[in-house]
Amino acid sequence: MDYGEEYGRLLDSQVFCPAELDYSVLARHAGQLSTMAEVANSGISVFDMYRRNHPFVSRNFGRLFKYDLSRIDAEDAEYFNLQIHPDDFPAVMRNGVIGLRFVLENLSVVFDTKLVCEYRINVSGRWVRGIEQMQVLETDPRGNIWLALSVLDMSPNQTPLERVEAKLYNFKTGELFPLPDYPEYEGEAVALTSREKQVLKLVRDGFLSKEISEQLRISVHTVNTYRQRIIEKLNVNNSLEAIRLAMRLGLLD
Repeated sequence: MDYGEEYGRLLDSQVFCPAELDYSVLARHAGQLSTMAEVANSGISVFDMYRRNHPFVSRNFGRLFKYDLSRIDAEDAEYFNLQIHPDDFPAVMRNGVIGLRFVLENLSVVFDTKLVCEYRINVSGRWVRGIEQMQVLETDPRGNIWLALSVLDMSPNQTPLERVEAKLYNFKTGELFPLPDYPEYEGEAVALTSREKQVLKLVRDGFLSKEISEQLRISVHTVNTYRQRIIEKLNVNNSLEAIRLAMRLGLLD
């Protein structure tokens, strides 16, 4: 299953009325979240489920994680996704899909529950164990999940991470419980994400990184990062071998 597409499908299941979305609410949150980020030394962001972007990202991502703030502003979620270890990314996406589906199906506890995930993140060019806590920040007047809060830290536990870990935490009752078991999400995620397939198809068709960046409206650096990830995921030596293997596996159909 392509969990990026499934995440989009779940977002599409919510019907927003733009006139009912009061963005002054976000402005009020921004000041508090900026202070919280500095005091807690955490990277904090807010995701807008309607516009599907991050309208708020704490500026200390640059200091804490050495992230490029200008690229965050330009590339948004695409940049954040590239900071997740490629081996962990499919499981992180799967957990995000399950977490979103859980809150959509259990709106009575939507403000009581966090999704807590541990996975490897890029910090200053090295992979370290990170911990992310995600929860609903605001719903719209119709009950749609509108703004989601993410708090990212380096985990105090820096022992080697054998597998991505995820739990749901009800901070009203103190209960920590595993993600729901949805049979349709069983098995491993596809080897390549939709964007990686898109990039590899363009490489196959003879486009250079600069031309791909112009077509997809992302930076050349991001294109090259995707190309390197594809090579790592498919365990090949170069783009030509990646194309051949991907075609043999039916990933570029």
